[in-house]
Formats: sequence, C-alpha cells, structure tokens
Amino acid sequence: MGKKPTYEALEAKIAALEMQAAKLQSSETALRESEERYRSLVENSLSAIIVYRQEEILFANKPFSEIFGYSREEISHMVVDDILAPESVKMVADLRRRRLAGEIEQASVYESKGRRKNGEIFEMEISVCVVPYQGEKCCMAFLSDISNRKKSEDALRESETRFRNLFELSPQAVALAEVETGKIIDVNDRFCALYKYSKDEVIGKTTTELGLYSKADREKFLKMLEPTGEVHGLEMDFRIGDGSIINTLMFSKKIQISGDPMLLTILFDMTERKQLETQLQHAQRMEAIGTLAGGIAHEFNNLLMAIQGNASIILSNIDESDPRVERLHNIESLVKSGARLTGQLLGYARKGKYEPRPINVNRIVEETADTFGSARKEIMIYRNFAKDVLPIEADQGQIVQVLLNLFINAADAMPDGGKLIIETMNISHSRIRYKPYHAKPGTYVLMKISDTGQGMAPETMERVFEPFFTTKKMGRGTGLGLASVYGIVKAHGGYIDVESKMGVGTTFSVYLPATEKKLVQEVYVSEPSAAGSETILLVDDDAMILDIGAMMLQRLGYTVLSASSGKQALRIYEADKENIHMVILDMIMPDMTGSETYDALKKAEPGVKVLLSSGYSIDGQAQKIMDRGCDGFIQKPFALDELSLNIRKILDEDDEKES
Repeated sequence: MGKKPTYEALEAKIAALEMQAAKLQSSETALRESEERYRSLVENSLSAIIVYRQEEILFANKPFSEIFGYSREEISHMVVDDILAPESVKMVADLRRRRLAGEIEQASVYESKGRRKNGEIFEMEISVCVVPYQGEKCCMAFLSDISNRKKSEDALRESETRFRNLFELSPQAVALAEVETGKIIDVNDRFCALYKYSKDEVIGKTTTELGLYSKADREKFLKMLEPTGEVHGLEMDFRIGDGSIINTLMFSKKIQISGDPMLLTILFDMTERKQLETQLQHAQRMEAIGTLAGGIAHEFNNLLMAIQGNASIILSNIDESDPRVERLHNIESLVKSGARLTGQLLGYARKGKYEPRPINVNRIVEETADTFGSARKEIMIYRNFAKDVLPIEADQGQIVQVLLNLFINAADAMPDGGKLIIETMNISHSRIRYKPYHAKPGTYVLMKISDTGQGMAPETMERVFEPFFTTKKMGRGTGLGLASVYGIVKAHGGYIDVESKMGVGTTFSVYLPATEKKLVQEVYVSEPSAAGSETILLVDDDAMILDIGAMMLQRLGYTVLSASSGKQALRIYEADKENIHMVILDMIMPDMTGSETYDALKKAEPGVKVLLSSGYSIDGQAQKIMDRGCDGFIQKPFALDELSLNIRKILDEDDEKES
C-alpha cells in the first residue's frame, strides 16, 4: 500500500488545477475576444470579404451584400463565378487553381471586373490568400469596388493627355519651369523653332543661363508674378539662339504638378506685328506729309498762275524792243523754276502727271548715267545690268527724274569724287523681306544705286524721304529731291529703301513692278498755236485766277463768261448753253467740286466741251473725270501759248468732226 498524500501535497495539487483552470478560462476569453475583434474587423471592413472552397462561397461579410446587392440567404447558395463579369471568369478560375496548387504566392493582388445582382459590371480589385477554414484549405478574398478610383485615374490620364496635346500642338511657344530655381523642365516644338534651340539645349537650364533675357529682367518678371501668381501680356525682348532679337508677349501662371510649384508660360511672337505697326505708322506719317505737300504745291501753283498770266498779258501787248521784255522773260523763267519745285512736291504727294508706257529700264538707266557722268567727271560710274531685265510700265520722264535725283544725292555725298555703282536685275517679291513695307506678290525690277560717300546717320535715314528735310547748308538744296523720288516710286506701285553706314557709303534700292506688255516706240507730235473768237465759260473759285484767266482768254480773242463756283457755272451755262463753246473748269472748289460740276454740265448738255484746270496734275480724281469723257487737262501755271494750244486742240477737233 502506498503512502497516503499529505495535506500539503493535496493543497498544491488543487492549486495547480485551479491555475490550470484559470489559464484555460483566460485562453477561452482571449479566444472569444479575438474572434469578436476578427468578426468586427471583417464586418466593418470597407471591402467585401468572402471565404470560398474551390468555387463555393462559404462566408461573406456585410459589405459584400452592400457592394454586390445579395442577401445573406442568397449568398449561401452562390459560387464565385456568380459575382464575376463573364470576361473575368476564366482568368480568376485559373488564378484560383494555381494558388491552391501552390504555384503562385499565398497573397496576391490583381484587378478584375465584378458583376452586381442587377447585372451592373464594375471595376474590382481582388486580394487573395489561402487560409484554413472549418478544417479545410480555402481561399479568402478581399473585394474592393475601385470604379470611382479608376474613373479618377482615367480622368487624370485624359487631363494629362489633353495638357500634353495642348502643350505640344500649341501654335505658340510654351515652356514649363520650376518656380524656385527657374530651371526649364519642358518646352514644346514651337518654342524650339521660335527661339532657335533644341530641347536638349534648354531643359535643365534657366532663361538667364541661356541668355534669353537678363537677370534684371527676370527679377522684374518675378516681381510682377508675386502678387497674384500670374503675368498677363508682358512685352519683353528675347535674344534667341542665332543672336537676333525678337519681341515677345508673355503670359505666365503658377500651377501645381505632382505637388510641386511650376511656372507655365505661353509666349507670343510679336516681331512681325511690331514690324507691321512700324510700317503702318511710317505709311500714315508719309501720307500725312504727302497730303500737306500736295496742298502747298496746289496753292503755290495758283500763285504762279497769277504771275505767269500777268507776264503773258504784258508780253502780248509790248513791243519786243522794249527793255522790259527781258525782265518779263526772266519772270517767266522764274515761274517755270517754281513750277518745277511744285512738280517735285506733287511727285512726292503722288499727284504728278504720269504717262505710263512700257519702257526698257537698262536703256533709261544707261542714258541717264551717261548724261550725268559727262557733267561729273570726278565720279567713276560702274554698271552691272541684267541682260534679261523685264520692262516696267512707267512715265519715262519721271523715272529719269528719280535716277538723276539719286545720282545727284550720291555726288553730293562724294564732294572729292568716288564710285557710283548702278545695278539692275529682276527680283521676286519673296526676296523683298525685312523691310518697313510688305511688297505685293509679283516680279519687280530692282534699280540699285550705291555710292562710296560719307554715309548717313540712323536719324538722318529715318527722315531722308521727308519733303524740305536736308542736311545741306542753307541755299544748297530744297530738300525735295528724295521726297519727289519717294512719291514717284510709290505712284508707280513700287517701293524704295535706303541702307547707309557712316564713312562707308549709301545704297538706294528702287523696286518697280515688271510688266508683260511689249515695249513701244515713243512719238512726239507738236501742234501749232492760234487765237479764236468763240465764247468760253471760265470757272475758278480763286478771284485772282479768275481775273487773270479772263484777261488771257480775251487777249486770245475769246468772249469770256466767268463763274466763281460750280453752282454759279451751272446756272450760267444752262441760261446760255447755245452760245457757250467750251468750259474751262477748275478741279478744286468748295461746296460743289470740279467732278460734281462736270457731271452736272454733262447732264445739262452731253456734248459740252470741258478743259480741266488744276494746280494739281493728273491725279486720281482728275483722271477719273478724263476717263468719263472730259476733253482735256491743263496744269497751272500755264502760259498764253500753252492755253491757246489746248483750247484750239479741243475746238478744232470738234469742227473737223462736224465737217
């Protein structure tokens, strides 16, 4: 018989059993708490959680019902394929097989497409692992609806694509730079084309490092940017890759890209627009000066007309042996000199008299150069004429005046002699670039006149074509030579520009439109002068011209009726048109212009004979009247014999038709 356990041993054994029971109770409590935490975690997860064996769903949490739309009872009869889009079934089944076979990692995440109870297909992210469940190896899957995230990602990709397309396809230069460092991180192709840099040359560098603009300009730009984070329409000059300067209009804005502050800048090339603005301002200034010059010439011609008329009247009534005859002829010579000056003004104002016809440029230039060279032996003339130079349609006398004025200007720049180089050639409008004008499409004949003289300063070149502007001493020049050249060239549809450098010389380039018309031989016919006895209606708003004109006509034997306005002329003519053989009509009159008066006279009597008279020459308005059937034109100032010839030409021609 064994030894009976002592009281102490029994107590120890009881204590051990109690401790073991306590541990067991604690473990059961921990297990329950763990299960509760697990269940709470599963049930409150944002993802649907399922446990499945092969295809059969053994468990699904509450969010599963919310995401897929099935009740707890329906879930107990479902398989995995029921919650998959048809196109995802095969892929998921293959992954399940490989996972259970141990061919792929225990836990993996992939995207698929789910199908809700109502048939809606949505984007789904699946995370799967193998777990023991009810004593078997099963799969536990976390299913997340990522439709909104996918939409956001797609929208972001679309936004990035649109930005990239706008960035790359923008017709304007676009650059993206870091705000803090100013380093360029991206530019589009237009930027590279405009600034003459490749992408590799600009990316990673600042605009200051590239020398696009100075550090001071950058600081000025950033100061404008600071208040609002935007800069609108800032004009800046940029030095581009080839060293030239372009004018740019900048628009910049701070933006966020991947959380980093960036500066997006769009740059508009304003260089051509600035050139066009300069051209327009130049054209407007020259047009205004031309209008003023034309008006001065017109009024001055009226004064010369009065002087010439009085001289003609006195000469017609004085014996040739009278000592005053010589002085009267001197007066007429002075009137002619004054008329030449006004002719130059009218040429500048493009109101000169032109008789355009096809002419040979080389012949005109050659003859004019020979004439000039014979008088300026100290100047060596070099000629380089294109043999195939095309004809131009122009007034030969006016082109000769252009050449002589340019030759004289060159000679004045070479007081001690020098070289005069004359060139002619055909040139396309596409080669007439970088000028303060835009040449019309077509072929031009270029006449280039260069000298080795003193040259001109930039401020002189800007005004060289203005009337009365001259650098010569008082009494040495009128300042009308180059002004008339400008007017004549413009009136012929051409262009002229000048290049000069102090101490090197000057080059004038004259571009005149070429013509396909054939050259014609010029024929000059002189006509005899004679007096008459007919009745003439003289119309002029200037009382002085009206008075001297009447005296000249009476001296020639005509009966004169006078009118100081178009309206008065119309009343006189309608009252006595049976006896009026001709009307001498002034062009420029207030209230009723010469053009309006002419039309009214023609309406009253279609066969009326009209001789236009003006201090201007055949300008656009007078030529339009001539084109409507007017019989002739005479420019003030005119002498007695010139007036007589013009009158007889019209009246005698009418008599010949009647006979």
